[in-house]
Amino acid sequence: MQLVVLDDDQAVAELLASVGVSSGWAVHAVVREDEFQALVSASPPDAIMLDLQLANSDGVEQLHFLHDRQYTGAIVLMSGFDARVLSSAQQIGGSLGLNIIAALEKPARPVRVREVLAQIARVPAVGVTAPADARATTTVISADEVGQAVSAGRMELHLQPIIAAASRTVRRAEALIRWRDPARGLVGPDEFIPVAEQDGAVIDRLTMWVAETGVSHYRRLAQMGSGIQICINISGRNLWSQDFPDRMAGVLERHAVPQGALGLEITESVAMHDLDATTSVLTRLRLKGFPVAIDDFGTGHSSLIALRRMPFSSVKIDKSFVGELETSKDSLTIVRSVIQMAHEMGLTSVAEGVGTADAAQLLTELGIDGLQGYYYSEPLPFSGFAAWLKDWAEAGNGPAH
Repeated sequence: MQLVVLDDDQAVAELLASVGVSSGWAVHAVVREDEFQALVSASPPDAIMLDLQLANSDGVEQLHFLHDRQYTGAIVLMSGFDARVLSSAQQIGGSLGLNIIAALEKPARPVRVREVLAQIARVPAVGVTAPADARATTTVISADEVGQAVSAGRMELHLQPIIAAASRTVRRAEALIRWRDPARGLVGPDEFIPVAEQDGAVIDRLTMWVAETGVSHYRRLAQMGSGIQICINISGRNLWSQDFPDRMAGVLERHAVPQGALGLEITESVAMHDLDATTSVLTRLRLKGFPVAIDDFGTGHSSLIALRRMPFSSVKIDKSFVGELETSKDSLTIVRSVIQMAHEMGLTSVAEGVGTADAAQLLTELGIDGLQGYYYSEPLPFSGFAAWLKDWAEAGNGPAH
């Protein structure tokens, strides 16, 4: 595999090259940006090690160059600056669609460099976003198609458990919609929800289907002895309708399920679209007994305003912070502060994107109320979720209730 190293310190470049060669890579180590760009342009390597502080430019400029060249290989960033600069550069690379595998503080230890190179050799490269002319060949989804899929029964509601950190019981599960299309296969919500939201009638119909199906799942689980609240995601278009709370309450009445059977989740960006109108609808939903969580907390520009103005009952901490708990002091500080703030405001806190046992343990020690993520389970269709619940209880964890 081919590796290009760019570092303006000749000794460091040669050291990294020797580590790469001893790890089985063919390495080109350069100290000048023009040499680097010429190498990448002539024959894109499998991986690049890029120093952020260079003689005539900086690493961020080179990331933009790699984006413009549609580079799809792995990138390892390096810097002698503080970890926050390195983290910011990593985020910039990710926003450009580049495959940033690791960010190493200098001086990088050879053993760590070898670990990263071994990781790259095992993981296939992730390409950047295709150019507009390439995307034009992709099948376009229309709002009408989404509506027809609902009518044809092609939508599925998968469930992901939310674990109560203190008792290890399963009290809630987030419902995540999937579209099983004959031609496209299983389509995720990121691909069709934005399209559905362009048509008020379609997104309203889709939301009501999710609510009805969520309540049906609640009843089936209750019959199995598990009274688990089903949490569904609400579109901003739903919150423009003043009769939405009445229609949601009607779903509970038709199915004869208690208040609290359904929980609602909205993102901060949705909540802030029309502050007054949204606050009115959310307040009516709370008065009708619906718990309401602010989702992806911390990713918007007005999270604290939304939390102060609106009657939320729960805060879901975004996975971007949770995923960096073990490596970023800043993320740890933010998560700790959000948990404390939520408790002082009388709200429950849930961490999204829990991926490791260490993260789960740390969050529990910080006082988190709920844990959600692939460490426990991916979103599962109903039958798979029911089987997971059974296995969870049989493994000696708290029962679902």
